[in-house]
Amino acid sequence: MFIAIIIPPAKENRLLTGVIMISMISSFIFTKLPILNEISSGFKIIILSTLISGIAAYFSQIREVANEK
Repeated sequence: MFIAIIIPPAKENRLLTGVIMISMISSFIFTKLPILNEISSGFKIIILSTLISGIAAYFSQIREVANEK
């Protein structure tokens, strides 16, 4: 059900597709690296959500400024 919510908008928006891919890769890295694997799952979610949403907000602003010119 979650995939049904994410996939249609991701087909239309490349930024959203990139954010989804970065999220999946980052989550995989956090589970495989020994140092990051020791972090509890709750903190992993908080860290990844903050980091990835910040990156997406940064790139979203760049795209909006480019569209205004």
